[in-house]
Amino acid sequence: MSSLIKGMAYVRLTAPDLGRMQAWLEDFGMVPVERTETRLYMRGIGDSPFLHVTELGEPGVASFAYELADPDLLHAAARLPGAQGIDTLDAPGGGKRVRLRDPNGLWIELVTGRERADPLPERPLTRSGEAESRVVGPARVRRIAHTAYMAQNLSEVIDWFHTTLGVIPSDDLVLDEDDLLGRFARVDLGDELVDHHVIFMLRGRRTGMHHVSFEVEGVDDIFFGYDHMLLQGADHVRGIGRHALGSQIFNYWMSPYEQMHEHWISQERLNADSKFNRVRIGEGMSYDTGERPPRRFVEQATPLSVEVNA
Repeated sequence: MSSLIKGMAYVRLTAPDLGRMQAWLEDFGMVPVERTETRLYMRGIGDSPFLHVTELGEPGVASFAYELADPDLLHAAARLPGAQGIDTLDAPGGGKRVRLRDPNGLWIELVTGRERADPLPERPLTRSGEAESRVVGPARVRRIAHTAYMAQNLSEVIDWFHTTLGVIPSDDLVLDEDDLLGRFARVDLGDELVDHHVIFMLRGRRTGMHHVSFEVEGVDDIFFGYDHMLLQGADHVRGIGRHALGSQIFNYWMSPYEQMHEHWISQERLNADSKFNRVRIGEGMSYDTGERPPRRFVEQATPLSVEVNA
């Protein structure tokens, strides 16, 4: 089957201080769009009207939002079990959405019809008469790429995302043949090339968001973004490195409210016919580069803000 969705739209987090969150996200590489007393919208350099929302509240994750693969699928989405019906998205760019909860109570937003924003100018790659081969300042975030979701009920979560959203498996991580640790799942758009995964679902002792990932403008952004974040005293978790699965260059940072964000870029693409692999931890990860993942990274899970009804 083809996927109900074509990719991520935005992530919705919660935090007790929107000003502090805005400052951190600007250092991370985003641009403010709109801020009220209770809500902050941030964008990247691409044409999405926003890709990050922070609601005022206790630290947590409120929802994962996905773009429907076709506007005509909105009414089909509204017929999904537990769907809350179609409503108007009260946010920059407008649009329509359907909301429903996954097996753990995490809100999933399925959106379409958002008015696109004008992309921001790209960084010049040709040196002018006055320029130098140096760049300082934040990385430039282009778009939201994926989330990683830790769950105690991994099999139930995997079944729900496959059945409800129509994602398909790219790679499984296993400890042995019958011991599944995690699944990378991508969207199915037929012959169209897509990212290695739109969600990574992994088993853990807690349930919550492991991280949210944002593609940057170019690989250089990973490196000068790293320097900028360190100069600002940001909380670095892991990187710079390269994941074996997905061929991704990564760097992970923790927000002031224990919500892990990733700078990410990858050139590997898959389509519906790409091979599915089961990869044993250890030998199968021999091409992962960078330092050994710290315990903090492995056990990270931002709690669900299930009370948010945005």
